Amino acid sequence: MKKLWESLDKKYVKICGYASATVILTIVILGLLYFSGGFWGRLWTIFTAVLKPVVIGGIISYLLTPIVDKFEGLFNKRKEHKWARYLAILLSFLLIVACLAAIIVIIVLTIYKNVSAINIETVLGLGDLIEQDTQELFKSIESMLTSKGLSINQFSDVLINIAISIKDIVTGLFFGIIFSIYFMLDGRRIKDYWKRAFAIITGKKNEERAEQFWHDADKIFSGYLRGQFIDASIVCILTGIVFTIVGVPEALLIALLVGIGNLIPYVGPIVGYCAVIIVCLPTGSYRELISGLVSLFVIMVIDGNIINPRLLSSNIKIHPLLVVAALIGGGALGGFVGMLVAVPVAALIKLYFDRFLDKKELEE
Repeated sequence: MKKLWESLDKKYVKICGYASATVILTIVILGLLYFSGGFWGRLWTIFTAVLKPVVIGGIISYLLTPIVDKFEGLFNKRKEHKWARYLAILLSFLLIVACLAAIIVIIVLTIYKNVSAINIETVLGLGDLIEQDTQELFKSIESMLTSKGLSINQFSDVLINIAISIKDIVTGLFFGIIFSIYFMLDGRRIKDYWKRAFAIITGKKNEERAEQFWHDADKIFSGYLRGQFIDASIVCILTGIVFTIVGVPEALLIALLVGIGNLIPYVGPIVGYCAVIIVCLPTGSYRELISGLVSLFVIMVIDGNIINPRLLSSNIKIHPLLVVAALIGGGALGGFVGMLVAVPVAALIKLYFDRFLDKKELEE
């Protein structure tokens, strides 16, 4: 054995020892993960439950901070009053609530106007018809579900799951608002704390890289998101005024939908054209239909070539094909929110890819 040990290359023996230890350690870790799967699953559930409102709160805080700073500057020009920040946050949320209330009022008034225009005899006749055909209607629904391989109980389970999802969304939004308030109150101290922690853990060089990344991300995201909100508001107001002048039915409601849709590139025009067709075509308002489509096309041309580029300035430099690809990927990963942030994320990735290419070109 001694001769055998002396004949072996000590370098390769050491490498084999390290490799064997690595394999054994990996097997042990995988075994622990396998036998403690329930624990890690619960831990992941808790982590995601906490992370969701934190992310929502961060987004709300990021979007509202400029408004809060403006309000605070009005009440606290000399920076002497501590209560100014609290009042600014309160007024900012009241402004958001007022905007949401205005949207709800517009929708309710539109529905009320359409309902009040319905003839009472038509409603009674429709009620009799529904009463007569209720059993046939339920049979048709049950037959349709059976043909799709579903039952009434399974359909009820789907509705319950939808209700649970809505509850989770409302809960996440509620706690997200609470987190956003704390972020806006103590944002500077929180940022300084984590900046110090990051510098201690990773070193000064990585701190500078993180600072540069945050600066680039803030420039792109703020330039895009806030620019898109301002652009959507302008398009909403222009559409409402023009549609009211040309006599398009439900002008304010369509303008609101166009403005909301315009938060996502290429979605606003599609929503607007579809809404005009749905409102005008059934009532035979062909003149208003043509006027609405033409005027919306003109508004979108002005927005795409003048308003939107000026708002976004030079912060977002990205090809339209990459915009479409980013929207598809963002929608697949994160739905509406994913589509909302897909373009600035793609722009940020492109910025760093361009810097990488420039660096490689200089090295050559």
